[in-house]
Amino acid sequence: MAETYEIFGQMKMGPGTACPVELMGKKAKLKCTEGDVFELPADAVALAYRARTDLLDKGCDAELQYPIKKCVMLKLVEYLKHHREHACSEIRTPLISDNLAECGATRWDASFVNMDKEMLFDLTVAASYLDIPGLWFLLSAKAAIITNKKSADKLRKEFSMANDLPAAEEAELKRDYAASLRLEGDVDLSQLAASSVIRSGVKAAEYKAGIKQLEDGLEPPSSAISNLSSWRHALWRAAVLDDWKLLQNAPEQVKNDRDLVKSAILTSQGAALKLASPEMRADEALVLEATKYFGTAFADAAPELRNNKDFLLKAVGVHGGAMTGAPDAVRNDKSFMVGAAKAGKGAALQGATMALRDDRNLILEMAVHDAEAYKHASEDLLNDKDFAVAVAKRNGKALKFMIPAFRADPDVVRAAITRDPQAAQYAHASRRAELGMIQDSMHGEVQLQAELESQKKAAQEEAASTLALATTAGPRQVPMQALPSRPTYTCMKLQKTVQFTAMSTMTANMGQSNYIAANSYLDKIPGMQRPEVDAVGLMWGAVGGIGMRFKAFASEDILNATPELLLTIPDSCKVLCAACCTINPPEWFSASHFDKFSREMYLSPSAGQIKLEEQTTEVAAQAHWEKHLEDDRKALQDLASVDRRPVPDNFALVKAPAQPALANAPLGGWPSLVSSPPSSGGSVPLQKGTRVRLTGLRAKNGVCGTLAQQYGDGKWKVKLDDGSGNALLRPGFFEPFLA
Repeated sequence: MAETYEIFGQMKMGPGTACPVELMGKKAKLKCTEGDVFELPADAVALAYRARTDLLDKGCDAELQYPIKKCVMLKLVEYLKHHREHACSEIRTPLISDNLAECGATRWDASFVNMDKEMLFDLTVAASYLDIPGLWFLLSAKAAIITNKKSADKLRKEFSMANDLPAAEEAELKRDYAASLRLEGDVDLSQLAASSVIRSGVKAAEYKAGIKQLEDGLEPPSSAISNLSSWRHALWRAAVLDDWKLLQNAPEQVKNDRDLVKSAILTSQGAALKLASPEMRADEALVLEATKYFGTAFADAAPELRNNKDFLLKAVGVHGGAMTGAPDAVRNDKSFMVGAAKAGKGAALQGATMALRDDRNLILEMAVHDAEAYKHASEDLLNDKDFAVAVAKRNGKALKFMIPAFRADPDVVRAAITRDPQAAQYAHASRRAELGMIQDSMHGEVQLQAELESQKKAAQEEAASTLALATTAGPRQVPMQALPSRPTYTCMKLQKTVQFTAMSTMTANMGQSNYIAANSYLDKIPGMQRPEVDAVGLMWGAVGGIGMRFKAFASEDILNATPELLLTIPDSCKVLCAACCTINPPEWFSASHFDKFSREMYLSPSAGQIKLEEQTTEVAAQAHWEKHLEDDRKALQDLASVDRRPVPDNFALVKAPAQPALANAPLGGWPSLVSSPPSSGGSVPLQKGTRVRLTGLRAKNGVCGTLAQQYGDGKWKVKLDDGSGNALLRPGFFEPFLA
């Protein structure tokens, strides 16, 4: 069993999931297009994910029929039977040799793929259709080998393709392709040619097997089949698949290739629609596909579609931003907006004119039918409490789209709940507690579990909807998860994003909590909307700062945070300004609102803390989360018992110059919330035996030690308390706190 992965642009191979227990020891039947039936062990058939799913759905007694010819099915059965007993070997990429055995394949696998090109492509299509990752990877490696180190002209002749590419157009293609790859000098098209002949061979095999007809539900046009032997079309197609922007200068017949345009739309997230031919821009399915990813792409649709109100409603249902591409007369049509709201398309207001978005009566009428219309009202109306109350009285679900201040406002919440009791779930956390939704001192644990279930369901729905993307589009668009419920290849891409979270201010370990929270936020973003440019998350909290991670860890950072990955100071300030001034703050949850898992994750006694004193270590180890929870609740019930003194300061104070470091202080010490002179200017002398604290030394920041010896150049030998040995430091890298 094997899986294929994409990591940093390279296809990799790894172990797959085991055969389900319910299929072990049973027989399965595969039926080819000629009607012949092949019987083989079910655990062998389970190597094909599509067949495995069908077996689990229909049972082992059913005959599984697939659009695969008998000669191809025989080769498939041979492969499945062999690898039922023998695990797939990992083929290392990039390929280091023209001999597959030297690249990691077994001798049996290397011998198995010694076949003519027609059978190679037919088997590749069958492996892709049945979802057999190990076989698909093996055949792809073989195809790469037979096209390796061959000139473009030799490949064209070897694959019998018509030489219909004019010299002037070839020179233009070279220039565009070189600019796309940022290459200089004379560009060799051999790599592009290899990609083009392989893709053309696979496409021809798909048409021959009838798989394209099954997937699209349409007979392919004769031009699509004739183009498969065109060298001109093949090169342009391969170039556009590598960079969708090259579609702009492509010939008209390339711009009219529906499969290619659809792939470019997926890769560009809708932007490629404007580069397609007029016929493709009049294709309703393609326009809706582009609008789904990029609402304003609707503006590039053919005029007859943009002026079709029925089709416009469909586009608005896919993405509310489609209205921005509608004619001005429609964008300012009140009756159309009301009709859209009645059809459940209140998001149409998103692309309406500002006059309509500021029309109170219109929005009140639309909100009666679809609460989402309120979400796209003008900023003045969104911040108008009286208007919010009026909307809530007409549709309680509008509470979901209101700003946090209104979701916590008693008048607004009361109006929404009076209209629709189910609207209580959209109220602010503080208001839900007053409404009794947090019962029996559970403090939101039920709601947290429900939220987890909701997120899981949403992820499954998103995965199912992006199945076509995983099999047809480039690797950048594949979400970072295996797509469940239907067979597909598992493609992974490492992604990070810059996010800010109030979670950082709640825990001692600022870095860990921020990265956990940022990744949790990233998981909620639909796959096609996740950031394509990687960046390192910045910490924002009580002791956080711009670029702090690199300053603290530098090259020792396990996340490989290098300066070029960090935002610059000006850019970081812009992000902070936007996060603090224009984005609504997140809801606050006290530690008591955490469930058991979250408490153990964020509030473990030793997370990010300096090592405890010996006498308290055993007590801390025995502490249980339930005790912490009980303490929190008691403190909240009796606010008089809350310690309101200033936060302890690790630095030496004027009145207490000999104050030692607190054992339970977070890494780096407590933040200084009151003015106090730095200890370096205090009365603690630098001498042998003086206790010091390290400052600004990567991960050692905050560690304590003892001065052991001074050298002639002013440096001090410091014996560190963490047991890692001694450090040779100048006075500027530590602060004394106890003589």
